Amino acid sequence: MMFRHFLFAKSALTRLPIALFLACFTSGSFAQAPPQMPENDFMYQYSIIDALMAGVFDGDLTIGQLKKKGDFGVGTFNRVDGELLIDHGHVYKIAYDGSVSEVPDSDSTSAAFVKFFKADTVIQLSGKGLTYEKMQEHLTRVLNPNGIYALRISGSFPTMTTRAEKPATRPYLSLPEHLKHNQVVFELKNTKGICSGFLLPPYLARTNVPGFHLHYLADDRRSGGHVFNFTTDALTIEVDIAKGFTIENNTHPDFGKVNLQPDRGAELKKIE
Repeated sequence: MMFRHFLFAKSALTRLPIALFLACFTSGSFAQAPPQMPENDFMYQYSIIDALMAGVFDGDLTIGQLKKKGDFGVGTFNRVDGELLIDHGHVYKIAYDGSVSEVPDSDSTSAAFVKFFKADTVIQLSGKGLTYEKMQEHLTRVLNPNGIYALRISGSFPTMTTRAEKPATRPYLSLPEHLKHNQVVFELKNTKGICSGFLLPPYLARTNVPGFHLHYLADDRRSGGHVFNFTTDALTIEVDIAKGFTIENNTHPDFGKVNLQPDRGAELKKIE
């Protein structure tokens, strides 16, 4: 076993442990970044995950309006027509046929989670047999379990498993029921790109996805999707610590009619 010990000098990282004990993987330096404007340092979300789970698949927020709330994030489109990923202010759709396209501002979203991204620190993680699961185990050990983190993860992936949804038609089913017959899984090989998304604490359950929620975009813009699994030998993990979060209710009439009393946590785990 190999252990390494790092100290954090940056004040913005006081919510992180003062020491890292790493087994099997090595971690590099933590780069200091200038402070972010306070008003831009919150995660913004349109709608809540339980509404999407219950079948609220339409929203009134345009992509142009969403881009004013953040330049980084994940979500979906109206009718759950593919996976949404924002990187450096560009909004991409990964469709069920595997295609990737940059979407116009006139498109709309039924649920999205975004932030103005500015990394507080960068973690270099490497080691043979590094997987999505092992990365999650490592990050949950070293990050505050009550923190809200935006993660931008780049690397080369011998294997990457993702999914995208076919668009729904009315009357809408619940999201788990829709995915039973309308989810397309992609087994990507030897791909290079970024995983973008969030690591969120348990207390955000029912409003958002607790734990890890990542979408993938290949550097060549030819593949991507909601991340299920990957393998790699090295990752660069940019971590942006949010000061809090803001929720805007979905303004589509369907949101006012949906039953949000059931706890859909068990269903969410099955599809994530």
